[in-house]
Amino acid sequence: MATLPMDRASWPEDGRIGRITAGEYAGLHLLLAVEIDDCWAFYISGDPENRDADRLEADDFWAADEDAPRLVEEMAVEWADEARDAELEEAIFDIRSEWHRRRRRNALVRSVFRRPGRRD
Repeated sequence: MATLPMDRASWPEDGRIGRITAGEYAGLHLLLAVEIDDCWAFYISGDPENRDADRLEADDFWAADEDAPRLVEEMAVEWADEARDAELEEAIFDIRSEWHRRRRRNALVRSVFRRPGRRD
């Protein structure tokens, strides 16, 4: 199991996907993303292809910067190969597409309201 350094500066903007192998969420998938206000978002889900959609196991919670590495270690997360990360996220969570739409919308709003001659 590869251990990933968990620092906000180098963590991918779209988070990382992994499989939880220990604890109450063992066997489920984790999408771990950096959030605002010194928090990390833990999005947890079973595999929608292998479960009844009405009983799909899912949860989400936020953890402070100082708690997130311990939680990931306790969950014994096995991180997905980066080459499969996007494919797995779309199949299991499919929330990055909404993040991308929001980012584009926010960038457009900022560009519309940017003062002439000002650089951000």
